[in-house]
Amino acid sequence: MNNFEITNKAIETVKNNNLTDYHKILEFAEIWVKTQFREFTNETLKNCYYLCGGVEPIQPNVYGAVIRDLSRRKLIFENGTTKAKNPIAHSRRLTTWISKEYSELQAHNRGKKSIVPNLFTT
Repeated sequence: MNNFEITNKAIETVKNNNLTDYHKILEFAEIWVKTQFREFTNETLKNCYYLCGGVEPIQPNVYGAVIRDLSRRKLIFENGTTKAKNPIAHSRRLTTWISKEYSELQAHNRGKKSIVPNLFTT
């Protein structure tokens, strides 16, 4: 097995061993990402889930399975990386994501021709 297959198997195992937590978080995330009109990370999703009354899952790795599911279903898209803010994570690199809705809004805005006044006319 290569690293990609090992990672996929590990994520599927975490998901299957924590189906209740997975489904609760996924249900929250499907609605939450539609309201995000800025980039976010797995950390952001986790913090918002807790702030909205979500209970910490037995295995926190289940968030990776949720993010992967959202990405496969094209509800979110990679948008770069940033450093983790949680001190326990020691500033490791995190993928930043944007929602499908935000991506579509950006594409729509790019399609408009902006009218920029020429300040250097005489």
